[in-house]
Amino acid sequence: MKKIFCYISLLLSINCFSQSPIETTKKVADYIINNAPFEYRFDVFKPSHLLSSLQVINFGRTFGLQANSVAFAYTQIEAQQDTAIILEISNSSALQLFVNHKKVLENTNANNLKFEFLERSIVLEKKIQISLRKGINEVLLKSFYSNATDWKILLQCTNANIKIGLMNMQQLDKATAELSNFLVAGNIPVANVNEAFSRDFEIANETVIAKVFNYNNKPYTWTLPKIELTQNVINPQPYWGSFYNYNYHTAGVAWAIAELGNITKDTSYKNYTTNYCNFILKAKPFVSYQVKELWQTNSVDNLIVNTPLLDFTSAPAMPFLYKLITEKNFAERDAYNNFFQQIKQYIFKQQIRLPGGNFTRETPEKYTTWVDDMFMGLPFVTHCAAETNDPKEKRKYQDDAAKQVLAFADVLFDKKDSLFHHARHSSRPEVQYPYWLRANGWGLWATTEVLKCLPKDHPSYYKIMALYKAHITSLIKQQDVSGLWHNIVNIPTAKLETSGSAIITLAIARGVNEGWLDKNIYSPIAQKGWKALCKNIEPDGQVKDIIVGSFTSEDYHYYENQPLVKNDSHGMLCVLMCGLEMNKLVVDASNAVSK
Repeated sequence: MKKIFCYISLLLSINCFSQSPIETTKKVADYIINNAPFEYRFDVFKPSHLLSSLQVINFGRTFGLQANSVAFAYTQIEAQQDTAIILEISNSSALQLFVNHKKVLENTNANNLKFEFLERSIVLEKKIQISLRKGINEVLLKSFYSNATDWKILLQCTNANIKIGLMNMQQLDKATAELSNFLVAGNIPVANVNEAFSRDFEIANETVIAKVFNYNNKPYTWTLPKIELTQNVINPQPYWGSFYNYNYHTAGVAWAIAELGNITKDTSYKNYTTNYCNFILKAKPFVSYQVKELWQTNSVDNLIVNTPLLDFTSAPAMPFLYKLITEKNFAERDAYNNFFQQIKQYIFKQQIRLPGGNFTRETPEKYTTWVDDMFMGLPFVTHCAAETNDPKEKRKYQDDAAKQVLAFADVLFDKKDSLFHHARHSSRPEVQYPYWLRANGWGLWATTEVLKCLPKDHPSYYKIMALYKAHITSLIKQQDVSGLWHNIVNIPTAKLETSGSAIITLAIARGVNEGWLDKNIYSPIAQKGWKALCKNIEPDGQVKDIIVGSFTSEDYHYYENQPLVKNDSHGMLCVLMCGLEMNKLVVDASNAVSK
C-alpha cells in the first residue's frame, strides 16, 4: 500500500503540468526540426586581419601553375610599438621575405607545404624572428615557382596580437581592404630561381595599383588575389551557430531526437537524424576542400577536418552509431559505417590518453584532463560495445569504459566535496578548477552510460556505482529551492542554469528507472528538477537560460560572466534527453499503479 501511495503521489505531481514529459520533449524537438534547413549559404570569404590567424597566399589559385615564374605579394603589418615577433612560415616554392625593404628570409628549395594540425591550432614549418617598428611595416614576399604541386605561402604569428592587411592603403576603401590582406602581382616568366631572386623588379619597388609594368612585352599590375566563396549555415545565432553545425552538441541533439523517434514511432524524428547525418556526410568532402585546398581554416565546420579532439570525432559520431545499432537496413548504411570506422580507428589508436588510460588533451596545456571528455568519449565507447557481436571485443570496450570512468575520477573527482573539478593539468595538479555545473553533468551522464553498459558482475561495476551515488548525493544537497542548480555548483549566489540542471535531473531519473536509486526518495527530486526546467521551456519549444559553450578557467568568475542564451544546442540536447528519462519514469510509475 505504501508503494502504491507513493506512485499515486508522483502521478498527482505529474498531472499538475499542462503537458507530459514526452509532449514537452516533442515540442522542443519540433522547434529544432523547423529551424534546421540542412543547407549552406555562401558568402565572400574575408580573412582575419589578425596575424595570429593563419594567413594564406595562393599564387597558384590566382595565376595558375606556370613553370619558371615569379610572383609577388604585398601587405602591411601594424605594430603599436617597436617590437620583435616570431613569424611562422610554410611555403611550397622558393621564397624571399622582405620587411621594411630588408631581406629577412631566403629559401631557394621548392618543397611541399609542411604543417601539423593540432587540437585547436596549426603548426607551420619554419619560425623566424622579425623586428617591427611602431606604426606601419611594409612586407613583400617574392616567390619562384618551378614544378611543385601547388604554389602557396602560409604565415602566422602566435605570440603577438598584431594586425595585418591593407586597411591603411589610401588607394583602397574599407570594403575592398576587407576582401584580402594582400595585393599580388605575377606571374612573370624567368629563367630560373637565381634570376628570380637576383633581378631587381620595378614592380616590387612600387606597390601602385594604377601603374602598369611591362615584362617580356606583357603588362602586369598589382591586384587582389582570387576572391573565394565560403560556406556558412543559414541564420546562425550568436555564440552557438545552428542546429546542424558539425560538433558534439548538435550531434547530441540528433542522437536524442533519434531516441525520441524510437519511443514515439514518429518518423519525422527519425528522419531528422537521418537528414543530419546525411548532411554531414555530404558536407565533409566540400569542407575538406575548403580547408585543405583553399586554407579556409576558420570557415564553418572546418573542425571536421583533421581535428584531434573528442568534440569533433567520437561525440559527433553518436547519431551515426546509434542508427547503425538500432536500424539494420537503410540506404546509407555503408557510408555511415565507413564514417563510424574512421572515428573508431582514431579513438582507439590515436587519441591521446594519460597513463591511467583516460582521454586527455593538449589544450590549454599538455596534458590537461577535462571532465567534458567523459561525455565526449565514453558513450561512444559503450555504444561500440553495443554495436559489436564479438564477445571479446564487447568486453574490451566495456573494460575500457570502466577503466576510464575510474581514471577520470582519480584525476578530477574531489572526494571531500564529491564533485568534479572542470579540468586538471598534469604539470600543475595543485591548481583547483571550479565545480562548473555542466561539466559535472557531463561526467555524471557518462557515468550512467557506463553503468548501463556493464554487467553487474564486472569487477568495476560497484566501484563506479559508488562514484555515481556519491556524486548524486552531493549534487542533491546543492539543488536550489527552485528545483534547478547553480552554474557553479557549490556557490549559492551563482546564476541558475538550464543545461546542467537538465543533465542532473536526467541522471537522477535514470537512477530511478534503472533501479540504482530508491524511487520513493529520488523520484520527487527528479520531478522537482523537471518542473523547474519546464518553466524555462517556452510554448513553442524554445529553451532559455542556457550557458554558452565555455573553455576552462581557474577563476570561477569566467563561468559566471559567460552569457545565458536561448536555444543553444548544448542545452537543447540536455533537455531532450532529460525529457526522455522523465517520460520513462512517468510511464513506469503509471504502469505500477495500474497493476
